[in-house]
Amino acid sequence: MTPEQRFEILKTELSLIQATLDKYDDLIFRGRNSFVTLWLAALGLAFTIHSEEIPLLVTLLSFVYWFLEGMMRHQYWFKYVDRYRFLRNMLNDPAVSLVSISVYDLTNHFHRTPVRAGKKFRACFFKVEPSALYGVMGGLALALWLLLRNGVVSFRVGS
Repeated sequence: MTPEQRFEILKTELSLIQATLDKYDDLIFRGRNSFVTLWLAALGLAFTIHSEEIPLLVTLLSFVYWFLEGMMRHQYWFKYVDRYRFLRNMLNDPAVSLVSISVYDLTNHFHRTPVRAGKKFRACFFKVEPSALYGVMGGLALALWLLLRNGVVSFRVGS
């Protein structure tokens, strides 16, 4: 294979990886949209039916969505990001020969540098944006539950 052919294949691989990352980003944002909708609907339901337990369930829902997003990143998304960064770095390094880069290795199996489990876990589960979203919204639901349970806030009876 000529260097030009290898370069074209690597460019195609970068495009495929970017398309895959776009797909996962879309799935993540759809999940977040459904979470916000369920969060609002559940808290509205709590006030409609005067239920003190529903805000506690919404807190659990926040944790479940945070965990599911983290698992999606951990199981699928991370390996594509790893390969994308590897290709980007190799293609931008003038000292690297194209012959040394494996082609169409979407999981970066041949050139993967070992990633510590803790680093991968932090990168997937403790990203600022999802942690803040689910943490704040879960915390607000928990605070509402505590306020309702301790009688600081109550449902209006009659009117």
